[in-house]
Amino acid sequence: MAALNGVALVTGAGSGIGRQLCIAYARAGCVAIALADMDVNGIQETISLIKSYGFALQLLALEVDVTNIASVKNMVSETVKAFSRIDYAANVAGVTTTARLPTAQYPIDEYDKLLNVNTKGVLLCMQEELQAMQKQTPTVTPGVDDNPLRQQRGSIINVASVTGFAALQNMMPYNVSKHAVIGVTKSAAIDHSRDQIRINAVCPGMTDTPMVGARNTLTKNGKASNWAVDGNGLQRLALPEEIADVCVFLSGCGASYISGSSIVVDAGHLAALSGGIER
Repeated sequence: MAALNGVALVTGAGSGIGRQLCIAYARAGCVAIALADMDVNGIQETISLIKSYGFALQLLALEVDVTNIASVKNMVSETVKAFSRIDYAANVAGVTTTARLPTAQYPIDEYDKLLNVNTKGVLLCMQEELQAMQKQTPTVTPGVDDNPLRQQRGSIINVASVTGFAALQNMMPYNVSKHAVIGVTKSAAIDHSRDQIRINAVCPGMTDTPMVGARNTLTKNGKASNWAVDGNGLQRLALPEEIADVCVFLSGCGASYISGSSIVVDAGHLAALSGGIER
């Protein structure tokens, strides 16, 4: 994997995949990372972890509400003000459902909340990131040949889910929001390819993060069933580090011909399904 030597911006940096991605960006050689989240304490914990590894880079903590335009604008402008540019942007922030109900009974207020955070939030972040990247001089990441065709002004990664392709039962708003993230990613990639900005979605299977917690063990036909593990070839949940590594690869020019793609990272779970994800 080629090294990275640019500036990264990560939303959802206070825990889970976002936290591990910040560590992975630091390990890959980023010179600076802007860590954005609503959870300020979580950001500081991530920063402490990065420092404990001894990585030499600049770190910027930013409190952000991805559903608020002014907050998102401030996140991007503060990043550019501090580091002059944004080479890699990863939109990881998201929420899951609290209700577990069939579509006919699903509360609309929760539907609105999930679409607001998971889909509109990604769009707002992308719009500001794109506008910043459009002003930048194209570069090639280290370890990649210097062919100008491989240059980029920036790379954007949107974290979606395997539920962008299939559906978890009784989680309609989450399924819809992640389908929409894939659609937004494809649209933006087509619109901005001539700007030399690549945009892709990473679609994790069930990952061992605080959002998943103990919910991976569910009841099926009256028996305990760890369906998220049983349904994939490796017989385990994904590590957040494994999702982060895919994001790092897509960020650099080693992935220069990949744009508008939705990369599934689920140990073959989706490939094995004949229908929706049962639970």
